[in-house]
Amino acid sequence: MPAVTISAVELMALKKLAVISGALAKSLSDPTAAREQTALTKVLVDVVSRADIALSTSSTN
Repeated sequence: MPAVTISAVELMALKKLAVISGALAKSLSDPTAAREQTALTKVLVDVVSRADIALSTSSTN
């Protein structure tokens, strides 16, 4: 699988996007839309976590 390079600024933007996505999921009144937004938020949080780990390990090397 090819690697993707993410800068610290891009990672910060993704973290903010995850927070906004989570807030949107909580504010939706349609249960289906809220469930779908929550699922997307979980995926985004997972990607952000992996990028955060990768960025922190690459900066220590």
